[in-house]
Amino acid sequence: MIEDFKINTPSSLREIRLSQWMKYSKILEANKDSENDEFLNKKAIEIFCGVEFKDIDKIPFNSFDNIVAHLSNIMSAKPKLVQKFRLIGTDDVEVEFGFVPDLDKMSYGEYKDLETYIFDEQNLHRAMAVLYRPIKYKKGDRYLIHDYDGTDYLKEVMRDTPLDAVFSARVFFYRLARKLGHYTMDYTLKQLQEEGEANSGSLSEKSGEIIKQYTHSLKEMLKESERLLN
Repeated sequence: MIEDFKINTPSSLREIRLSQWMKYSKILEANKDSENDEFLNKKAIEIFCGVEFKDIDKIPFNSFDNIVAHLSNIMSAKPKLVQKFRLIGTDDVEVEFGFVPDLDKMSYGEYKDLETYIFDEQNLHRAMAVLYRPIKYKKGDRYLIHDYDGTDYLKEVMRDTPLDAVFSARVFFYRLARKLGHYTMDYTLKQLQEEGEANSGSLSEKSGEIIKQYTHSLKEMLKESERLLN
């Protein structure tokens, strides 16, 4: 609570909803070439603190700067992976959600959906519907989550995912994607090289072009993922 002007500022990423971040990131994207930081700061206060835009100019000057600095510190935090959290589900009943226990054992469909949505700011709720699902059984720290059935069913509920879960899950997946990407690249290069050597004793022209195209595409994907993550 800011003195002299009642504003409910979030104390951590846990108190910010994904829907708020999606709204703000849309404004960031629309103003990425603008140097109007004051406007972006005001929109951050409006969205994350629930202040009407027309009332922001009434905030004391020092308090304004403090709020902006506080929000900046929150957004730059590096949260640990959030394993579980609770949300109000589709039946207005509180549901406990759990992170996918083993990403290495995800199905092809799960991984492709996640790869499609995880770095798309306006579809992050769909990515969260892949990574977090209702817990159907748990014992101690271990639990089982519901089977994956696409993102449509839970996508709206996941708009309320706490932002610490979103950011930490994105980092976790990014590291996995880099690992899998390098494994896939190494495997493909090895296969193509063996094929080329078997055919002509050296890489064929066709195989060489495939390698160039593949490595360029993969490197660009990883580079773009890292940029978006930062």
